[in-house]
Amino acid sequence: MNQTPGEVRAVLIPLHHGRLLLPNASVAEVVGYQEPETLPGTPDWLAGMISWRQQQVPLVCFDRLAGMLPGDMAVRARIAVCNALGGNPQRPYIALLAQSVPRLVRVSEEVIRPDPEPADLGAAVLRQVLIGGEGAWIPDLDVVERLVEEAQA
Repeated sequence: MNQTPGEVRAVLIPLHHGRLLLPNASVAEVVGYQEPETLPGTPDWLAGMISWRQQQVPLVCFDRLAGMLPGDMAVRARIAVCNALGGNPQRPYIALLAQSVPRLVRVSEEVIRPDPEPADLGAAVLRQVLIGGEGAWIPDLDVVERLVEEAQA
């Protein structure tokens, strides 16, 4: 996948009610679904903790974080482990629940546009866009990381 000037390699992560669009560099690895260890007293969008490379990583259900109820767990569900941006050495990663295998896309000014009819999805969604005519959410990973920290405090 050769990259041209003005183009960004990105990953579309399928959710029940939408798709997340993240720079490819922010995704450390996509792994098969594993049942998280639940954390009592945390919000329902924080599904729990998963084990990844000998580390405990918080698993976020972004549909719920955006105020939507997810459907049943998909047979092809995956987990996208993302690099955390906050610099907390205790929590260098955050995992996002995906309903199927994320796919690589090339994003350029020619294929991405602001969504003309954005929904109110909360602070965790930085922007709502159309990519190739289909809707996607650009998450604010700083906000997601802060919300995870607060939920676990």
